[in-house]
Amino acid sequence: MKIVKRTHIQRSAQAVWQLIAHDFDKAYLWMGPIPHSYDIGKGQSHLGAPMEGRICHLSDNPNGAKAKEIITHYDEAQMSLTFEITSINVPAIVPMKKNTVQMTVKATAHNRCEVIWIAQPELKTPAYLVYPLLRMALPLAFGKLLSGLKQYAERNISTQASMA
Repeated sequence: MKIVKRTHIQRSAQAVWQLIAHDFDKAYLWMGPIPHSYDIGKGQSHLGAPMEGRICHLSDNPNGAKAKEIITHYDEAQMSLTFEITSINVPAIVPMKKNTVQMTVKATAHNRCEVIWIAQPELKTPAYLVYPLLRMALPLAFGKLLSGLKQYAERNISTQASMA
């Protein structure tokens, strides 16, 4: 399954890239379902990324479900990164084995950019029984994450910072 979502943000590509890539560990700022996130291996990425990845808590329970997100590709010049998501402490009913996401930021005009999210979820075998439902639900969920990015960036990144 491959899911492509896009959003346009009224901020510079560089400012949005800073939020997505350089502040990769701060997903909780714009991902509504994530109450807390933190870096893995800050400054230690062999790919040139600011960190190796992040851990995202999926609830307020520090021992609860989490997502481990490891950066597998990083291109500063093209403003593109890919990360692989695996689950920690999630119920067996969660339908995904893992998910690979590529995020790319492209300048479209002065102080405006497009963010492209390409997800390639790998489903557990039993999940194929509800494949049509997942085919509808996952794009909606990923779209909500991108909406959160757009709202956060447009409200919290100043136009001056965006022009820098």
